[in-house]
Amino acid sequence: MNIFQTVKENVTARQAAEQYGLKVNKNGMACCPFHDDRHPSMKVDKGFCCFACGAKGDVITFVADFFHIVPLEAAKKLAEDFRKVSAFYRIIFICWKNGK
Repeated sequence: MNIFQTVKENVTARQAAEQYGLKVNKNGMACCPFHDDRHPSMKVDKGFCCFACGAKGDVITFVADFFHIVPLEAAKKLAEDFRKVSAFYRIIFICWKNGK
C-alpha cells in the first residue's frame, strides 16, 4: 500500500472539501471552486463531480486542483492535515526521501 491508497481509504473528497472551507449541503452538493459557481453544481462524496464544468476525481485530485499542487504534494497535505495516516505518511516520506 502507498500514500495515495492510504489517503483515499481514510479521507473522502467531502471531508477534504469541508476541511478547506467549502459548504457542502445535506445532499452532498457544493458550489464548485473550479469555476464561477453561484448555485451548487458539484456532488461531493467519496469523490467529486461538477455537473457544470465537468471537473471530477478523487480526494487527491480535488486537493491538487484546489491548491494548484501536484498529486504527491496533495496526498502529503491530506495526510498531514487529517493525521489519520500520519504514521504511515512518515514512513513513506522517509523512504521517498531516501530513494527507496
